[in-house]
Amino acid sequence: MGGGARVEQMLTAFERLGLHITVVSYDGSGDLGLTHGIVSRRTKIVQLGLPARVPKILKSVAIPILVLIGLAHTGKNPWVITHSPGLASGLIGLLVSQFRRGHLIVDLTDARDRDTPQAVYELVLRSASVVFAVSHRLERLAQSFGARTVVYLPTFLDMSRYFRDNRERETTRTSLGLAQNNTVIGYFGSFARIEGLPTLLEAFSIVSKAEPDAKLLIVGSRNVEGADDIERIIRDRHIGGSVLLLPPQAYVEIPKMLRAADLLVAPKIQAPENEVADPIKIYEYLASGTPCILSSIAEVAAMAGKAEAAFIVEPGDTKALSQMILHVLANPELAHAYAARGRRLIENSYNIERASNLIRRTLADHVGPKPIVEGDRVVA
Repeated sequence: MGGGARVEQMLTAFERLGLHITVVSYDGSGDLGLTHGIVSRRTKIVQLGLPARVPKILKSVAIPILVLIGLAHTGKNPWVITHSPGLASGLIGLLVSQFRRGHLIVDLTDARDRDTPQAVYELVLRSASVVFAVSHRLERLAQSFGARTVVYLPTFLDMSRYFRDNRERETTRTSLGLAQNNTVIGYFGSFARIEGLPTLLEAFSIVSKAEPDAKLLIVGSRNVEGADDIERIIRDRHIGGSVLLLPPQAYVEIPKMLRAADLLVAPKIQAPENEVADPIKIYEYLASGTPCILSSIAEVAAMAGKAEAAFIVEPGDTKALSQMILHVLANPELAHAYAARGRRLIENSYNIERASNLIRRTLADHVGPKPIVEGDRVVA
């Protein structure tokens, strides 16, 4: 129950265990109705849609509907996997697992959202048979709330998607209208305040004066309340001619777009959300084999900095970021050495094979063996 790249990777890992999965998804800004689809040979999806114009308080009706959908797709003793301990995922998963006397498995990827009461958040974590925590800080948080079994499961990637292909790189750049002499600085993600995009735009306005052929590729959107007004900042800084702004892309397209950049930047600011989370896009940046600049937030940045796999700057420091961008662009051999170490780091320690084995061992130890037969179901 949920969305995003982490969900897709978890689904792939569970498919590798031989399970058949039903994904129950909720779209609060879609068309009214219930849709069914096929994700893969082993995974199907059921999605409940409610229009964005429906008042937030009335959208609470989605909770009992999603519980009924979950019950309709489970038998006795199911595994129920939730994307978070939140209202729209964890509470529903908890109710389904309780009604069916099954096991609740929580994938803990973020701190509590504003819509979820603290009591619900803690209850879901305490009730889970297993909590997979994406960072050590979230691991300690779940343990402090009394979760029974908490296992550190950092972000992981299917590295077969992140290959180097110079011909494809040039094709992608051409399709984006980029010239051979353009130096492309890339940002991928939302326009949420915590992402720090204004810092990057301010820094780029400085960089573009020294590097007039530089282009800033931004792939994302204002998909959260209170997001930064990126279009206004671009206008105010008079850099519109050097910024290529694209909407969110299909996840399968992201690796080749990452390869089209010469430098990738994650300018996250100091914020509690960034301190506990472990953003998948930074792992994707590193996996792409492209030089990266990261602000010193979250565990992954510390890990990459220690391994000299990415260049690190202080969060929110426009001057430091602009200077680091110019430093990296002026030292291509150093940049490529860092990029190669970044890719090896993900290949060796954060690959899907290693994660799948950890998931398999954990569930065997704490949930118990589950016979894999045609029709066996896991609700996610």
